[in-house]
Amino acid sequence: MNDLKWLPLLSLAALAAACGAQETSQDADTDDLSSATVSMQMVRENPALAPGVSVPDGLHVAGRARPLSLDAARDGIQGPVRLQGPGDFLYEANQLGQFLQLPDPAAFDKTDAKDATYSRQPGDLQPADGKLDWLDVAQGYLGDCYFAASLAATLYADNGGALTKGMIVPRTKSGKVVSFYVNFFQASGRKVRIEVDPDLLHSNSSGHVYYMSNVETKTGYEAWSTSLVEKAYAQWHGSYAKIGNGGTAADAIYALTGKRTKSYDPKSDATVAAIETAGKAGRAQVACTYGDKSGVTYPVGIYSDHCYSLRGVHRVGGTAFVQLRNPWGPGSAGDSEPTEPPTDGVPDALFEIPQADFARLYASVDIVP
Repeated sequence: MNDLKWLPLLSLAALAAACGAQETSQDADTDDLSSATVSMQMVRENPALAPGVSVPDGLHVAGRARPLSLDAARDGIQGPVRLQGPGDFLYEANQLGQFLQLPDPAAFDKTDAKDATYSRQPGDLQPADGKLDWLDVAQGYLGDCYFAASLAATLYADNGGALTKGMIVPRTKSGKVVSFYVNFFQASGRKVRIEVDPDLLHSNSSGHVYYMSNVETKTGYEAWSTSLVEKAYAQWHGSYAKIGNGGTAADAIYALTGKRTKSYDPKSDATVAAIETAGKAGRAQVACTYGDKSGVTYPVGIYSDHCYSLRGVHRVGGTAFVQLRNPWGPGSAGDSEPTEPPTDGVPDALFEIPQADFARLYASVDIVP
């Protein structure tokens, strides 16, 4: 991230405007969170919740969290942010009290609850460029790779469009931003908006955001957007434990886009053609690997029980290379559990592998038609 641009001291009303906030209204096709707002993941687990809804085909993965060994990369490959003066952040420490104190989803388990504590830190909804980008997604110490990969894939496909802009919006009251609404799609096709505050779980030892973070988050500054999307998904389902024990990418993509995916067999030549077409057409797509007990041997930098965002296909001569991104986000050279195959170059989580390796290592592909 470049140095955060200096922002002059603004009135509270101007601060809200700078964040793109307006007095928040509710669309006719959107419901507030309630026991009746059912997700596709909930229906998959309990079909009786929506008897008329059929869930999309998709593989359930056990889920692989970002390793604690990658914690050093949390400060980013470009180093900590350098503060320039008052107003560097839209919300400094003395402004965080303007946000409502809303219920927070419970941590994944007792260990996480002991190792991490909710707090709100200076920052902003978006990074300095004001955009929610697919490369911002950095999965945390939670086994929701299916959701993290789907979020990145959705943002990549939408490329800053209406879906991205409407995914998370500030709620204002009397000219001040007091919370944020995250919008998802229910299994019924209607939207649900989930209200969250900027409180996040932070590691008691490192101070880093414990679950999903934004790649642009640095020491002393947080970009909240991706963290709050995950937090809202956990709030919708009841806790981080409800989304952190693995899941199905098809359900997550539906929640983010309102579109059902089509499932493909990675071993088929037609699948690579479908990935290539979807990449060019801007349609969300995710690939997931086999489970730990599948008997498949994985090379360094690619992991079992893990989901990856698909970008497209790169052809060199007669060989097709499938392009992927690990939702863990960037790592560092020499990581014991690298975020990508070490032979691919800079550890930015972006890599490509030949079609033959993709067919051998990946168990499922889900693509928005």
